Amino acid sequence: MPVRLNGVIAAPPTGGPHPVVLILHGTHPGCPETEHGVDRWPCDPEVERANYRGFGYLVSALAAQGYVALAINANAEDTFGFGEGVPGERLEQLITLHLDALATAAAGGENNFGVELAGRADLGKLAIFGHSRGAERAVALARKWATDGEARSYGPAAGVLLIAPAAVLVDPAGGAPVPMALLNAACDGDVTDQIGQVFFEAARLAPEQQAWAASLWLERANHNHFNDTLPGDPFAGQDRADCDPLLAADAQRAFLIAYAGDFLTTLFSADPAQVRAALERMGGDAASLATDTLYGKAAQAAWLAEARHRLPLLTPTGEDAFTVSPFDGAVTAEGVTTLFCPDGYYTSITNPELADCHRAQVTVPGQPAHAVVSWAAPGGALRFELPIGLDNLLLYDAFSVRAAVDPLSPLNVAGAPQRFSVRVTDRSGATASVAVRPDEPALRYPAGEAQPDDLFGALFTGRLPLMPVRVPIQAFAGVNLANVAEVALVFDQSDSGALFLADVELVRAPVSPRPTLSNPPSAELIAAAEAGDVEAMRQLANLYKPTEAMGVQYGNLEQAVFWYRQACAAGYAPAQFDFYDFARTHAELHSDEFLDEALVCLADAIRQGHRNAIISGAFHAAFIAQDYPTGFFLYALFEGTEPHFAEQRWSFADQMTQAEIDEAEQAAAAWRAENQIRDDQYFFAAVNSPFRPVKP
Repeated sequence: MPVRLNGVIAAPPTGGPHPVVLILHGTHPGCPETEHGVDRWPCDPEVERANYRGFGYLVSALAAQGYVALAINANAEDTFGFGEGVPGERLEQLITLHLDALATAAAGGENNFGVELAGRADLGKLAIFGHSRGAERAVALARKWATDGEARSYGPAAGVLLIAPAAVLVDPAGGAPVPMALLNAACDGDVTDQIGQVFFEAARLAPEQQAWAASLWLERANHNHFNDTLPGDPFAGQDRADCDPLLAADAQRAFLIAYAGDFLTTLFSADPAQVRAALERMGGDAASLATDTLYGKAAQAAWLAEARHRLPLLTPTGEDAFTVSPFDGAVTAEGVTTLFCPDGYYTSITNPELADCHRAQVTVPGQPAHAVVSWAAPGGALRFELPIGLDNLLLYDAFSVRAAVDPLSPLNVAGAPQRFSVRVTDRSGATASVAVRPDEPALRYPAGEAQPDDLFGALFTGRLPLMPVRVPIQAFAGVNLANVAEVALVFDQSDSGALFLADVELVRAPVSPRPTLSNPPSAELIAAAEAGDVEAMRQLANLYKPTEAMGVQYGNLEQAVFWYRQACAAGYAPAQFDFYDFARTHAELHSDEFLDEALVCLADAIRQGHRNAIISGAFHAAFIAQDYPTGFFLYALFEGTEPHFAEQRWSFADQMTQAEIDEAEQAAAAWRAENQIRDDQYFFAAVNSPFRPVKP
């Protein structure tokens, strides 16, 4: 099938290589239709709808933030002019043609893109943005590239951003294998039920959900304004007062630019402080109270932490969720009525036992499985037992529940918000109770009207996204938070009520609000390092070194590398070894950006006889760099002092000639005659530092 490779692209004018962002537009008609209702393909560019151009503003903005961004013409995926293709097949072919050409240009080869790209693009760091149907295609591609094992010049995807997503052909089960953010338009006049939210809702039910997901609800935003070439939405208005007036188109696109920039920071920044700040702005910080304003606009965000960062107490997947938690703790309902609402669409006529789910009358985006919890008198509770071993709340930042007020329940006072309390009981019987805020965003009475309906009695015109209510763990005073027997939702703040509930859980932020694993560095330590104390430099670097404990990240990469470099330049062997040890681990987990300079530092530490540096240098030379003579020489330095290390040289001696072995042995003997292997204490004693460690 003939295609043109065209789109819009922008790149930073200097530096690189930079991460790449691929933007996929939706399925808005490309070529004019014939009298038979089939589009002509290909058609004259003068009459083809250039849907990709609608994201030129985003491409430019992302390039200004340090990314190579391109929005490609994907109309060929949707044409019927050559018959109906296998879904996604043509699109992937188009993407491969574009990104292979980008890889060639980035490597200094042929470049037909019209912008300078040599050295600019790192296609191993690739994010996909998709609008409308392009969003579900982004999910499908991320899944395929993560699992099919094919060799490509690009990817796999590091994350996907779904913009006003649709869900038509792609199975949402499992969500995405990489971080996924959804930007839902509250007044979507195309995907009017916001069914694309199903990708978020399905991710939370994945057995081992390894990547985080975020779902943002932007008030007064519509579907088409994210693409600046499209007219208004086809089903605008929908008798919704909360959508009149709509958010200005320029403001809606500015919101996307800001959100997209922070999303990319979470994917590609190696600095935990920057990642944490981005998550806070995105509304995805589990350690903070939920907000109703993001980037200066009315918006809310739901956050699904990866599995290791949360402990689910109630995940509605069936009626048994009200008797046992996902980790086999007892769940008890007292003074409240519970109802399980399965996912999908159904009515009170087809499923009368589910009438109180109001599924056909109230739009809950994504139509997820959830619970209805109602009470006719104050004081009822949902209680969750915490078994021993899972009872340390200090590992978490907040208690979280996603909720919405049912506008069709007579138990809720029309126009009034709902409230409840969270109660913690430790194993000694002590309790602490915290009431949620009086005007908690997720518990406000939803915007919209209940309109009479002949079939169902009433239809609610608004939308009910399930949004988070968070109570910080540190708010519970007077109990032993490391030894908690039970957490409970207590409905004691209103006389009656009915809530849609999902995802009751304990959560923690993926990047800790604390700057380091231990206490922050003292002012004295910082001052000593700044004054040239090399041991203070080493300790400061190690404090800032990014690390992880119990699934929580700590540290500051930029500060750690800065102080390692200072101490290495001063020739301080313990710091030189520590820098190598850090850079090696960083290379295994993230990138080898610091490894070469750390190896130079390691070589200097070896020259000084630093024991751990010699061991690491020998291993690197022999088993990584395959520099067998150097590895043999370094292991031979331990002859006579630590024979078990010296013996290691014979494990690869068959890779060397006898002449090389003899030369390495002689060099090692000469070194031992003039030098000695020294441990850290030797170097600590040689510096005049009040912070130097002293052997007990």
